[in-house]
Amino acid sequence: MVEVMWNSTLQRKTPMRRSNPDRQEGLGHKVEVVMGFYRPLGHKLPARLRSEQHRRNVAALGCLVTGQPAQACHVNFDKGGAMKVCDSLCFPLSPALHREHDQGGIPKAERRRREWEYVDQTRAMLMQRGQWSAEIELHYQRAIEPLRRLVKGDE
Repeated sequence: MVEVMWNSTLQRKTPMRRSNPDRQEGLGHKVEVVMGFYRPLGHKLPARLRSEQHRRNVAALGCLVTGQPAQACHVNFDKGGAMKVCDSLCFPLSPALHREHDQGGIPKAERRRREWEYVDQTRAMLMQRGQWSAEIELHYQRAIEPLRRLVKGDE
């Protein structure tokens, strides 16, 4: 067996100096602070939004179809097992319609089209009420893309 030793002369003995020591925070940092979703270093944005308050705000809108008291219903794509999609993709449905939606009483293509419309309506209604924060919008923009591709047929 041949033993290989790595002796690299490319390792620095002293750290690199910054080219401009008076450099301030970059434009990306400034935009994050102004938009209200700045997170300190090491605090990554979670992959999926989980917000009980957001789900309550969605349910308080009332069913989009009947106007009756509603539950927050998640879209039914890109999930597995008991894992729900991002809470930014919730919309209000009455318990009976929620059950029908979840149990597959609607053809898949029709269900996806309805989900797209319902999520869009819910987003607009919450924006009008001032209950759609910059953080929810950030999660929404990330989570809606796969549904957009399915509905619009980009895949």
